[in-house]
Amino acid sequence: MKIISYNIRGLERGVMLAVIRIMVKRERINILCLQETKREQVDKAVCQALWGDADVSWEMQPSCNSPGGILCIWSQKKI
Repeated sequence: MKIISYNIRGLERGVMLAVIRIMVKRERINILCLQETKREQVDKAVCQALWGDADVSWEMQPSCNSPGGILCIWSQKKI
């Protein structure tokens, strides 16, 4: 099982979303954990964009104002 934990320093940067999606596919990641999302909410579209697949589940701890926020994403097929 492969798990990646990464401090993204804000989930708003589109370039990082593409880089993470490529890494998830290339390395065949099972669970992706992102810290410092700086988001109070994350919807399914964002998780699908990060994971690169529609078959995705996630849990998150929202940020308080700007700092913080944790997002964990995994494939429903694999976990």
